[in-house]
Amino acid sequence: MHVYSVTPESASQQREFEQDYLSRLREAGAACERAGWSGVLVPHNLHEVDPWLIAGQLGAATDTLVPLVAVQPSSLPPHTAAAMAAAYATLYGRPLHFNLVAGARDDELRRTGDRLGHDERYERMREYGLVLRALLRGEEVDTEGRFYTYRGFRLEPRPEVLSQCKLFVAGSSPASIGVARDVADVVVTHPARYPEWEESFLKPLLAGGYTGELGIRIGIVAGSAGEDAWATARERFPETWQGRQETLLKTVSQSSWSRQLAVDALAEAAEAAEAAEEKEPGTDAEPDVYWLGAFRSGQASAPFLVGSHEDVGSRLAEYLRAGVGHVLLNGSYEDDHEDINRALLAARRAAGS
Repeated sequence: MHVYSVTPESASQQREFEQDYLSRLREAGAACERAGWSGVLVPHNLHEVDPWLIAGQLGAATDTLVPLVAVQPSSLPPHTAAAMAAAYATLYGRPLHFNLVAGARDDELRRTGDRLGHDERYERMREYGLVLRALLRGEEVDTEGRFYTYRGFRLEPRPEVLSQCKLFVAGSSPASIGVARDVADVVVTHPARYPEWEESFLKPLLAGGYTGELGIRIGIVAGSAGEDAWATARERFPETWQGRQETLLKTVSQSSWSRQLAVDALAEAAEAAEAAEEKEPGTDAEPDVYWLGAFRSGQASAPFLVGSHEDVGSRLAEYLRAGVGHVLLNGSYEDDHEDINRALLAARRAAGS
């Protein structure tokens, strides 16, 4: 199992940071490496530091960590992305991975002049991924597509380690599944509860001919005692009026995963409220390990698994047994790393791996 953390926020409305961002970034990378994790997801959006500058800093602060750099095709052409990977490999002697994203926020895309519809953005991603993969492999690219045209272009210089770069494709819509089949080494989704995830995502993906690797984006809050983990989770992700309004807005998002998670998050809250009303005095229902409260708070973009190491491991093992080999954590505090690793170990044992 390959585990990836995510870069710390450069700024936050909820927290004040004592250290400067560069120090926090380097320490986060070093802590992930000490934890034995594979890499760090470097997001791409308009309100964060440029992901390529961040990747360079992570390379300088670590020895083996592999950045997983989010790339929107609208942000730079595939030959530039390949050249950045070549530069990184030249400087640090290791590959980096690409997380190809179509963009979840229409307002950001419109502000930068990207007016393609949802499925068109995935058509562009398919062309992008095919060109990028060919360049990373050292092939000469001669193609004329709707979005990209190249005439006998080859990446030079090209360190041989670029053959180890992987393309991750994020998404769960039919359009994204089609792109994953054609270009992805790893397809990543924000999973529903396992039975629903298997039925609505995994089976259609495999039926469509996908033969690559699987990844999930999920948060983990675990502890020796489940009640302590739940106390931590609820303290970090309190439900607010603003968070609920943001969740309501996401129910009409063009992003398939964001829209579905928002619908599920509201349904989960309604079910919890109904259960609380029907609860007999002096009884407490055991909360479900799979939790969308962090998403509902507006401070997280993925579901969380919350509970004891064994309970979290048991639930995560369901995905591992189905073939998931990459776990992208939705953020973590360094103090949590030991507990997360204990939950991951429990998941491997429960999955028989």
